[in-house]
Amino acid sequence: MAGSVAVVIPCFNDGSTLEAAVTSIEEQGVPAEIIVVDDGATDPSTETAYERLEGAGVRIIHQANQGPAPARMTGVRATDADYVLPLDADDLLATDGLARLRDVLDGNPDAAAAWGSVSTFGEIEYSGDLGRPCLDPWQISYHNHLPVCSLYRRSALLEVGGWRLAGGYEDWDLWMTFAESGWKGIGIPEITAHYRVQSGRRLSRSSQRHAERYAKLRARHPGLFAQRRRNWRSSPAPLLLKLSLPAIDVLPLSPRRKRLLGGAITHIAYRNSWQMLVSRYRANRVVQVREPAGSRSPARGS
Repeated sequence: MAGSVAVVIPCFNDGSTLEAAVTSIEEQGVPAEIIVVDDGATDPSTETAYERLEGAGVRIIHQANQGPAPARMTGVRATDADYVLPLDADDLLATDGLARLRDVLDGNPDAAAAWGSVSTFGEIEYSGDLGRPCLDPWQISYHNHLPVCSLYRRSALLEVGGWRLAGGYEDWDLWMTFAESGWKGIGIPEITAHYRVQSGRRLSRSSQRHAERYAKLRARHPGLFAQRRRNWRSSPAPLLLKLSLPAIDVLPLSPRRKRLLGGAITHIAYRNSWQMLVSRYRANRVVQVREPAGSRSPARGS
């Protein structure tokens, strides 16, 4: 029997895009419980969107502003579904994305999560990265190469505590926790979600403090970093990446430059096109537009 699915949407003043996100769930080929977590919205148009959705039978949970990670966990605890997918209120699910990911988890009981490729739309458009094939304990210790918009086994999320790290990189922290706990993750090459790129989107404050946040990850996951050499031997990553990331790690560069260089090498190693690499760089430039303090929930994790 196929597992049941819930989609959790944290929302803070995203009323203009929220209903499109909900529609993309309703148009999936599998039934899904929809839970919108109001993360302390202050925008009247967002509150009006909540009223329309509640009138249509969508469950809305209201809470004080805490950021996306606690909002996601509010939704996880509010459902009994077997699988949970977090979807940002300005993103969309791709056609049949849920069905494809559910099939992966149904067929792999030792997998904590399944994900696909993610395309972008809005101010920058490209077709999407090739889905990374697995949760690699070695590679995840260098950079977060997996999308937060994945389908997670709810029991696995609760077992490891879900998204816990405060202040950013909470999704990277979760992937590290899964890897340390021995859970698998499986990627598929099909596009399963669409990421919106627009000026003024949530500034990734954590990426501006990469050195600090990465140091905290190392402190939280000492075993994962201590086992790098052993995990290197069993890593399925391309040889170019296995040789490059350790070399980049010891270069006399700033943590931010190492991160950017490692990301570029990753795209080359996985044979993504140069056009995609340029588009991702342009997309990152677009979303780095600052907003007034407090105007949005804290940013995505990584």
